[in-house]
Amino acid sequence: MSRELKPHRKIGGTIKVPGDKSIAHRAALLSILSEGPITIKNFPDAADCQSSLAAALALGVTREDTKQGIVLRPPEDFDIPKDLIIDCGNSGTTARLLSGILAGSDVEVTLTGDESLRARPMKRIITPLTEMGAEFFADDNKLPIRIRGKRLLPFEYTMPVASAQVKSALVLAGLASSCTVTIREETITRDHTEMMLGAIGEGINVRHITPVLIEDEFDPRKKRREMPEPFKTEITVTGQARVIGGEIDIPGDFSTAAFFMAAAAISGESLTIESVGLNHTRTGFIEHLRQIGCTVETKNRHTYSGEPRGDITITGGALKGRKVSGETVVSMIDEIPLVAVMAAFSDGTTIIRDASELKVKESDRLAACEENLKKMGVKCGLLEDGLAIEGGKEMNAADFESFGDHRIAMTFSIASLFLVGPSTIDNDEVVAISCPNFYELLEQIKA
Repeated sequence: MSRELKPHRKIGGTIKVPGDKSIAHRAALLSILSEGPITIKNFPDAADCQSSLAAALALGVTREDTKQGIVLRPPEDFDIPKDLIIDCGNSGTTARLLSGILAGSDVEVTLTGDESLRARPMKRIITPLTEMGAEFFADDNKLPIRIRGKRLLPFEYTMPVASAQVKSALVLAGLASSCTVTIREETITRDHTEMMLGAIGEGINVRHITPVLIEDEFDPRKKRREMPEPFKTEITVTGQARVIGGEIDIPGDFSTAAFFMAAAAISGESLTIESVGLNHTRTGFIEHLRQIGCTVETKNRHTYSGEPRGDITITGGALKGRKVSGETVVSMIDEIPLVAVMAAFSDGTTIIRDASELKVKESDRLAACEENLKKMGVKCGLLEDGLAIEGGKEMNAADFESFGDHRIAMTFSIASLFLVGPSTIDNDEVVAISCPNFYELLEQIKA
């Protein structure tokens, strides 16, 4: 359904955003492997997370709604009919993490999804899980996929691409099959799976590799930093690892909060977002905001269920362009469309590189951003792995296309607040994938 988006440059107030999607997925899916019940507080209504919850229930998990939250009890047995088909909807996280669980279990299940998900690549999980001993049946390594799980082999794997979903799929495969799995990352990715297992399970070990000072061979008076290993993190799931059960309190979703942070940044006003997740693998966007001219303050910081959280206040400033690449992009991969929109309202040129991963999301987010930015009158260009954006000019309203992608719809809804005249978004319903009450929250921040 199309929605008219009227400009509103004054932003302010205090809001709360729904629970973190990434954490919710893992909480729902770990209930399949748990020895005891898992109580989940602040589970979001996002359609993607509901896909993971529905998948857990299809595999025998039972649900009880209580005042404390939802209680998920593990299946009493794993007697799954061979003709079972699980629909993952639009959720790549559901499909990839569930593939790991099924690969390490004595079941045969088919996973499918909507048109968008059926077009997304699954080879990145199929290849390592097949090497561990699971069997996959799929055309062109895409959904629908039939998975024939079994007792897997111990496995060591160095991640060829930075992907928390692949890492988590392998961790869950090891858990399901009670086999040792060691994963090495050259680029650090989201660690919610490791954090959650540390909080409600045991048998996972994480080793962080830090640089050491080495004497310079040409000048003994000097020292240089060198990595003692060719990777930055090593995660090991032992054969005795298990999910015990317990309570998970989900903080506010940082990636959802980022949309409203961007609105404050562009407006030059202040906005507070309460109880937002502050996991260090997710908050690269905060550093980006500071680098381009914003002030960001964090208060009431504490940790619960293994995840840090706190209240964030963002005050916008005179924004300036910046080059982002490498691990900086990985640390805010979901927020790159927002980086692109803020670039349009910044002085100077912003260059985004090393963002090829965005080509295979719910849409080609790089191409989607370029098209919508050009509709606003922004001078920008599509690079092989990113975007070049020239900012600093007043822009006109536009008829934006969502490309069926919730993050594109929300990103350009934020942009519309600061354009001259009313804009439209072709499909406002797609925001339900990650934040069904997005437009209600958007009204709350209008000062």
